[in-house]
Amino acid sequence: MAKNRIASRGRQIVTPGEAHLSSPAEFLGMGGRWATARWAATSAAGKMVTAAAFRTLDTLRHEEWQFYDRVVLEETRIRLVGVGDLIAGGQVKPVANALGKMAYAYEKVTDMDDAQTSLDGLSQTTNDVQEYDFNQLPLPLTHKDFFVNLRKLEASRNEGESVDTLQVRTATRKVAEKLEKLLFQGGPQYASMPIYGYTTEPNRNTDTFDGGKDWGDSTKAGSSYLKDLLDAITALQADGYYGPYRVYVPTNAGVVLDNDYNAGTANIQSIRQRLLQVEGVQSIKTADQLPADNVIIAQASEDVAAWVRGLDPTTVQWDEAGGFKVNFKVFAIGVPLIRSTLSGKSGVFHYSD
Repeated sequence: MAKNRIASRGRQIVTPGEAHLSSPAEFLGMGGRWATARWAATSAAGKMVTAAAFRTLDTLRHEEWQFYDRVVLEETRIRLVGVGDLIAGGQVKPVANALGKMAYAYEKVTDMDDAQTSLDGLSQTTNDVQEYDFNQLPLPLTHKDFFVNLRKLEASRNEGESVDTLQVRTATRKVAEKLEKLLFQGGPQYASMPIYGYTTEPNRNTDTFDGGKDWGDSTKAGSSYLKDLLDAITALQADGYYGPYRVYVPTNAGVVLDNDYNAGTANIQSIRQRLLQVEGVQSIKTADQLPADNVIIAQASEDVAAWVRGLDPTTVQWDEAGGFKVNFKVFAIGVPLIRSTLSGKSGVFHYSD
């Protein structure tokens, strides 16, 4: 059978900027009530359930929410390296009304045999039929909670200080790191539905490093790095994946790649610079959530990897203890979709010890 490809579906996206309410007065008088009532009311009205339906804005002022939203967006941009590449590259499968969905459905589809060339067009090609394999990917929430004491909040207002964003920044960092970890290491299985990452997808290409030395080993020769990369690209091209390629290295290898490629010579070209000269290599980036002594080379295309994007990191709030404890939750809905064909071919190459 000819090479297989995957088709997936998706429609709509909710961004942090859409999480603001048109009128803060909509939620006045709701202090102390959790957003479940708002969710139920929104669903009953047949409207899309967004983060806005969760917010009770009677504790935080509108401008304070703007501070929080800005911090969430900035921290997310900083921390999402691999996920950011997928989004920037258009490798995204948006999910409409993700808060109301528990799984994302997609299909693996077989390809057809090659077309033929003839002068008269009378010869009949193979009468193909594509095969479909239905799959589901769970859509869990990734979240982190924190709280602020009401008296501390009021004291900062009375002293003319802006709302303290340290906790929301830290919580957002934790959420972003977890999302990035899902991409590189995969996640838990829900109802027999796994979440695969670059290093866990069963059909990925795998091998060990040349000479038994990983990319974080400063004694590894520059030519050995090049051999690893060329061997990986050769294997990917044999599976029908011709680039461009993104290369991800762990933290312990990022600095080493800036060593001289030909140490002890007049050539001051770094290992990173030499590898970037290989045809088809788009980028080499350090990914903190890629475990040490691992390297990923992946084709930068949607048929290899995509980000199923339900809801970008955003913040909701509710209070308890008579309003003295103001609770916050930073949460997101997003999972990686690492793809392979029905025949087991993959555009991901994974080196490990």
